Amino acid sequence: MSVQIRSYRPEAGNTGDRQRVCEFLARINREKMTAPHYLWARWEWQFGPYMNREHQSHMGVAEEDGEIVGLALYESDIGEVYFCLDERYGSLKETLLVYAVENMQKEGKLKVLLRDGDLEFQQAAVQMGFQATVEREPVARIDCRNLEYSLPEGYSVMSFDEASFDPQKYYDAIWRGFNNQRQRNAVELEDTKRRPGFQARHWNDALRVLIVAPNGEYAAHCGMWYLPGDEYAYVEPVFTLPEYRRMGLGKAAVLEGVKRCKDLGARCAYVGSDQQFYYSIGFYPYENETWWVWRKRI
Repeated sequence: MSVQIRSYRPEAGNTGDRQRVCEFLARINREKMTAPHYLWARWEWQFGPYMNREHQSHMGVAEEDGEIVGLALYESDIGEVYFCLDERYGSLKETLLVYAVENMQKEGKLKVLLRDGDLEFQQAAVQMGFQATVEREPVARIDCRNLEYSLPEGYSVMSFDEASFDPQKYYDAIWRGFNNQRQRNAVELEDTKRRPGFQARHWNDALRVLIVAPNGEYAAHCGMWYLPGDEYAYVEPVFTLPEYRRMGLGKAAVLEGVKRCKDLGARCAYVGSDQQFYYSIGFYPYENETWWVWRKRI
C-alpha cells in the first residue's frame, strides 16, 4: 500500500489522532534525535490556549498501512508549518510541501520550517517558489551532569505534587513571568479555571519545579517533560517573575528539573531557545532551522 496524506482528525480529549501523533513523535526520536524542533512534549504543551482548534483539520497526516510516517503541523495556527518525518520516508518531503501549500496557507501566505543542511528539503522548497529568511528556530541541549546550583537564603524548591501547591497562584505567576502587562481577558481567565487538573498526556507533577520566595510567591518555574525509557527530556515552559530575575532562581529551577529527569533515566535535555541564559547554565547549541516563505502568485 502506498503512502497517503489525509487531514488530521480532531477529537475530544487525549484520543485518536492527537494520541497517535504524540506516539509517532516519541517513536521517531527514540533511537536517534530526528526532529528536535518538534518533540512529543511540544505537541502536548500546545494543546491549551496556544493552538487554534478551528483549523486543526488542515494539518496533514501521512500514513502507510495505517501507520503514521510523516506530519505537516502548526503550533498556533495555519500559515506556519512544521514537518516531522520518519527517516525512512525522506521521499515524502516534496509531497508534504505540496500539501502545506494546498491546505495550510493563511491569507495567501505560508511559512515552513526546514532544517539547515537538509538539501533535499531545501531544494524542493526552492523549486516550489519558497525563499529562505533570516528567521530561525534554534534548539539547545544540556547533558545530565554537573547540575549544581544554589539558592539565596529563604528560597525553597517545591513541585506541583506537593499538598501546598496552588494552581491559581501558578497561573498568576506564569502570566507575569512572561512579561504580560495587561489584565487577562474573560476567555483567558476562563481557560485557567479549566486547566487545574493538568490533563496533558504524560504530565508528571513531580517534574514541574517551582522556586518559592520567602513571602510565598512562585518566583520561578521550570516544566519538564519526560517519557520513561527515553534518553532525553524536554524543557517547557520556564519563567522568572521580573522582580526576582538575576538571582539564580531560573537556573535553579531548570537544573533541578533536569536533575529530576536524570534520576528517572534521562541522559540529556533539549530546549527550543538560543537565549544566553540557557548557554550560561550549561546548554549548548544543537541545531538550527530556518523559516522559508511562500506567497501566492497573483
